[in-house]
Amino acid sequence: MMMASGAPPTPLLKLQNAESVASQAACLRTLKHELIGHDQRKETYVIWGILPILAQILASNHPSKVTSADSSEAKPFQYEDSSEYDACMQAIIISGTVAHGGPNFLPPIFASDLVSNVLAVLVSPDCPQAFTVPILRLLNAIADRLPLQSQEQALRDTRFADLIFSDENASALRRLVAQEYVDRNTQICIELAAALIGKVCTEEAHKAKLAECGVLDALGIKLAAFVVAQGYVLPGAANLVQEPDALGAFPAAAPASASLTPILRAIATIVEQSKRRAQHLLSSPGIVTVFPSQLAGFTPADVRRGPWGSTYLSGSAVPRQPGANPLDALLPPIPHSHERSSPNSTNFPPLGTAGSQRRPSSSYPTPFSQDEEKNSTEEEENSLVPYLLVITREESGLARLASAHLLSILVRLGLTRKDRVPMFSNLLVPILIEMLDKDSEASAGRVRSDDVNNISLAITQQVKEEAPAVLANLVMDDQEMQKYAVNGGALKRLSQLLKETYNPVSENLHSMWYAGGDAPVRDPKSVTAECRLGPPGYSPLMCHIMRYRENILKGLAALVPFKDEYRKAVCENGAVPYIIDSLRPRPTDAPANAESLPKNLAADGNPTPTILAACGATRMLTRSVSVLRTSLVDAGVAEPLFVLLKHQDVEVKTAATAVICNLALDFSPMKEAIVSADVIPILCEHAHSDAVKLKIESLWALKHLVYNTANDIKITVVEKLGPRWMLQRIAPPDEGEPDNRLLDEEMEQDTSVAMGGANSAGEHVDILNPTEEWNHFFYSVSLELVSYKFDYNTDPGAKHKRFPPALRRRSRLISWGVIEQNDQAARDQDAVREQTFDLIRNMICGEGAAEMIDYLFRDIGQDALLDTINESLKVRVFERFPINPQNPVHTINARATAHTELITAVTAVIVHLAAGLPRHRQLVVWHKDIMRSVIALLSHSHQKVRLNGVWVVINLLYAEDQNDNEGCRARAARLKELRVLPQLEKLEKDKDLDVRERTKTALHWLNVLS
Repeated sequence: MMMASGAPPTPLLKLQNAESVASQAACLRTLKHELIGHDQRKETYVIWGILPILAQILASNHPSKVTSADSSEAKPFQYEDSSEYDACMQAIIISGTVAHGGPNFLPPIFASDLVSNVLAVLVSPDCPQAFTVPILRLLNAIADRLPLQSQEQALRDTRFADLIFSDENASALRRLVAQEYVDRNTQICIELAAALIGKVCTEEAHKAKLAECGVLDALGIKLAAFVVAQGYVLPGAANLVQEPDALGAFPAAAPASASLTPILRAIATIVEQSKRRAQHLLSSPGIVTVFPSQLAGFTPADVRRGPWGSTYLSGSAVPRQPGANPLDALLPPIPHSHERSSPNSTNFPPLGTAGSQRRPSSSYPTPFSQDEEKNSTEEEENSLVPYLLVITREESGLARLASAHLLSILVRLGLTRKDRVPMFSNLLVPILIEMLDKDSEASAGRVRSDDVNNISLAITQQVKEEAPAVLANLVMDDQEMQKYAVNGGALKRLSQLLKETYNPVSENLHSMWYAGGDAPVRDPKSVTAECRLGPPGYSPLMCHIMRYRENILKGLAALVPFKDEYRKAVCENGAVPYIIDSLRPRPTDAPANAESLPKNLAADGNPTPTILAACGATRMLTRSVSVLRTSLVDAGVAEPLFVLLKHQDVEVKTAATAVICNLALDFSPMKEAIVSADVIPILCEHAHSDAVKLKIESLWALKHLVYNTANDIKITVVEKLGPRWMLQRIAPPDEGEPDNRLLDEEMEQDTSVAMGGANSAGEHVDILNPTEEWNHFFYSVSLELVSYKFDYNTDPGAKHKRFPPALRRRSRLISWGVIEQNDQAARDQDAVREQTFDLIRNMICGEGAAEMIDYLFRDIGQDALLDTINESLKVRVFERFPINPQNPVHTINARATAHTELITAVTAVIVHLAAGLPRHRQLVVWHKDIMRSVIALLSHSHQKVRLNGVWVVINLLYAEDQNDNEGCRARAARLKELRVLPQLEKLEKDKDLDVRERTKTALHWLNVLS
């Protein structure tokens, strides 16, 4: 159709001038046929304002706008065969057609409020069933075309996700997922809603909301429906379906045509990096119904129920094998590894211990719940674990990958038995490695024309794209699985794949063709945001390549954190130059026209997610001294990192700073280059950032830079940071109970959603569609929860055991979520204090230490610094935070570990102050409280703290020269007065050899100076 470049298209003019809804619907139907498959026409219509018109049609004709005759209340609305129905349907379809045009159509779509109006139709109680599928397809099309974040974007754009997961819309998603599989249309709705969650839900706040409002429980029921259909329900589960936490009956079996993939992907997205959400899934009614806990060490068939409701064992009951699970019989037997020592092993422990300087091995952000002691009591493993392993072996394509992904998350969160590692190594790792190969059977899958995950790319491409990330998540912190993966050729394969992602791409790209010869032109002053196309961004193929490259980099980073030979293998396979090229961001002046899109050369740069993965891989390689001195230097690693330190994205700056930490070590050949490149002012500026992780990494890098360097550099650091700022960072926090406002806000939100179970009278309640009476009950209980001031040393849900199981589960999820936030904030605060103390320690050691001590005393304040050090020795870290009743051992160990790391850093500063000039020693020994605190720490449970305490005593007794003899005697007398001798005599029999030897030295000098 011919269109004049200076005037709106004729169909659009007719739509604007339509005199009735019927004529409007007819115009929309004509427009639909004009636009489908014609991107240049879509651009023309968008420029001339089609999107605001569509948004207005949806806003004026959706069901919630139609009221009864007396307008007193809304009435059920029937659209069938009406013009309003037709107009709305055509507007939705046209909107989806425009969204398929590409990322450049998304900015005007968002600016036109089209998404908000579409969602208003979807959440309406009277939304016609026929509207649901096209609306969900529209939302999925937008999700598939969200642009990869690049350097020109200062902040991650979360507008679409914020709309999708608002309170009202999240409840609508719960309702959609909770539907029964009654027909084909409903099945597609469920899969599209789940697929939307898997694509869009990336923010922690959104994941928490979906778990708390019942979406995760609804997904759990859908997963249970597949378990029923596949026949994997545990034997004896039928006897336990009436338990309070169960559904009361098995869910209806999922139809054979239904897809498990979107359900698994949505669940994995929500529970990722949160053990509490994963546990919430495992305790959800659907999972508990098909996978009940195996009681009392006997088979489920042996458990009987008496007439009074309690359970008892049959007379023929025989204890089952510990840890046995009926689903394990479907897996091949795997011999236990002899290389993996058990907690009770009598073998000698490895030389050395992982102290406070140990950094996370992962290039991913480490979830709070993952920081657990390895020897803590294992929780009972849910049968979902062997089920996922069985599905991974039996399925293919995306279903296999999705089940492996969810299983890897459970492994990472510590929700699987430790003795399953050989099984994962022999059964799961080879499958994931096979998925890396081209045209492998593991990548092949059943392709359906309506597959919600097969919109832009082939199934094999998606499997190849995501498999490296799943492998990385599985093996990240386990050396045995890393060994199996490397022996299976994963390093060599990933290195080769990384090289292939830099192969030049030839795309059939060309400029838009217009009948009039020129693009449609409008006066820039008259063009609003909803009529202005955005940048073209990456093509679908380039998006695939960039995500593939990102996941390959994650896989490489996860395989090499512990073994130097693995890091050298990466270099030998020639991957290092490509890793360094992946650190380069997309140029800010990248051409915006389609003909000049990146052709996949190194100079074309990378989006932000790929850069973050490259920083993680680089940081793992810098752990090797030989690799750092050779391959990384030859590849020019410093230059792109210095550029990334000034990147607009705070996560990129944090990741780059983490790499600088390793490059700034004293043995690194790049330390001088970092100083000469004027990086110190940048790091000092980052240390003042509100982003806690960036602050910690910057202080860590500065700590390494000032070690064994000239005093003028140290003084520059103090001046840039600010003496007063440094004092504030090491000061102990104000003691007090955690702020309950976050909990209050959470409990005040979404009080109308209950997740099911039995009420207080024992009556069954609809789990996912509560009645008004149930809503009122939930609201009243929520108010009581808000008014209740939790005792943070007990279970927050303990007071409410009388409440229905669903409400207890939700209150526990919310309350422990707030506690985790408070606890993590305290951990971050203490990590900043620890790094600042380490920075001060490195400033006052080595050549010129005495001058730096005087400088710090003068600029920070002698009394202020010493008093702050003393106060820090007295604070017990995390005493104001709760013991998790589900894992008290872990909580106590976490408290002790955090306390030890901070106290070690503080006492190390005192060690170096005591190694200064005689006047510095006098200040330490005669301070009113410091030495009393140090002597008390000689009985500390941790070897490092005791050792530092002994070193303080030794340094105080050391004579600088003959003129200091009297001073030494006075300090020895002072120490005896403080009763250090009995404490040292106890340490003569210390279990640690180093402590015993240093104690001998201290006692010798005390005796000599007596």
